[in-house]
Amino acid sequence: MGLLNKAKEKALEFKQEQGSALAGAAIDKVHEVLALFNAALPLLKEAGCTPSGVDVDVGLPPKVVANFATSDVSEEAVARITAENPDKKLACAILKALVQGARLQKVLEVGSLRATTLGIEIGLVPCLKLSFTSG
Repeated sequence: MGLLNKAKEKALEFKQEQGSALAGAAIDKVHEVLALFNAALPLLKEAGCTPSGVDVDVGLPPKVVANFATSDVSEEAVARITAENPDKKLACAILKALVQGARLQKVLEVGSLRATTLGIEIGLVPCLKLSFTSG
């Protein structure tokens, strides 16, 4: 019995250590993704595309989802800012995705729902989220 209990204790200790290491890695990645996003905020604001909210998923891989009002997207401002700042890759990618999302929301129909927000998921696999609501 003593040997079995020791094995159980070691297994539990190993599980806790691995969980802590994974949690630490997830937190480090969240900090990295948020630092990139925070660096992009001034250009997003300049384009009139200030996020209305940001969701942070802590995990492996982490995700940051920034939500924007559809009415905030100006194709002219985005074109100018992306042309002037080609070195700001994340900001340019977000702005271009917002333009594409706004275009899609104008042509897609979901019953009587109307386009309200665009979500940009920043993570291992970037994703554009289109939201439609009633009213």
